[in-house]
Amino acid sequence: MSLIKNLYLYTIALAIGLSACKKTEETPHGEFAQGVFVVNEGNFQDADGTVGYYDPTDGTIVQNIYEKANGSSLTGHFQSVYFAGEYAFIIDDAGSKIEVVEAETFKHVATINEGLNTPRYMTVANGKGYVSNWGEYDATNYTYLNPYVAVIDLTNFNVIQSIITDNGVEGMITVGNKIYAAASFSNVVHVIDPTNDAITGGFTTPGGPRQFAEDNTGKLWVVCYDYATASLARLNLSNELVETSFSVSNGALAIAANKAGDKIYYLCAPYGASAKVYSMESSATFAPLEPIINGDQFYGLGVDPKNEIIYVARLNGSNNGTVIRYSSDGTEMDNFPAGRFPNGFVFRE
Repeated sequence: MSLIKNLYLYTIALAIGLSACKKTEETPHGEFAQGVFVVNEGNFQDADGTVGYYDPTDGTIVQNIYEKANGSSLTGHFQSVYFAGEYAFIIDDAGSKIEVVEAETFKHVATINEGLNTPRYMTVANGKGYVSNWGEYDATNYTYLNPYVAVIDLTNFNVIQSIITDNGVEGMITVGNKIYAAASFSNVVHVIDPTNDAITGGFTTPGGPRQFAEDNTGKLWVVCYDYATASLARLNLSNELVETSFSVSNGALAIAANKAGDKIYYLCAPYGASAKVYSMESSATFAPLEPIINGDQFYGLGVDPKNEIIYVARLNGSNNGTVIRYSSDGTEMDNFPAGRFPNGFVFRE
């Protein structure tokens, strides 16, 4: 009986093991399921934007992952990339289109080229995509007209509605059941309700709001820049008030938070001047006096949620740029090559 019992248990264990192996084989991960994605705008006139990939575990670098996945390159000036579920959205502002690809393989899925006009950034809420659009360019007055947020049906990738906004609508973020959109030419942050796709409130900021970072208390930090002045503002989402704001170094371009949300990083990089990255606690009531990183030609900022390593995108004129990695205290670690005009990062765990 003992031998039979042992054989019986062994058979069950073997069946379970084979079942587990079979399940793993049925759900493979794509080549780009995890890692760091680098958004390379490309030259505006050449329309040679790319999305690069970096694997921090082994140092693998792929400069144009769309080309590798599809055998041909995209054309466009890429402002941003947004991941949502099984898809990634490559936003081409100059071409007024969005390329939809599989998130883990970057195989092409669809092109959204109707209902968009100078698209910039994206967020998702209530099963829909929301994309900021600057609108049509007025060459006579050097400005953009008729800005809006495009609402996209993510089941068929059609634009189904437009939400009229103030000028220069830029960064987008979803917190809770609301969307926040930065109108960078108008000193306004719009609050959008995704249940009815209407603007229901807003904030008046001390400068042109550009990008957001959420802290550990559920409040939003927004970096504001008006060419001559720059500031940070903390938004209290419960009462829609600017809770605090303070001036920072000129040229504030980007902001990021660590995974815990208790530390805020921001980049100040005025044109033709030195660039600086600052770090502060999310409870801060004044700006730090000294940066943790000094450099030049910085153009983008990101913080890896796994380890709080800071990624900085550095330009090199019209040539290919570089990504420099720093520890959380600002100590330079290493660097790797990027494409032309790298401007930002997406981290996939």
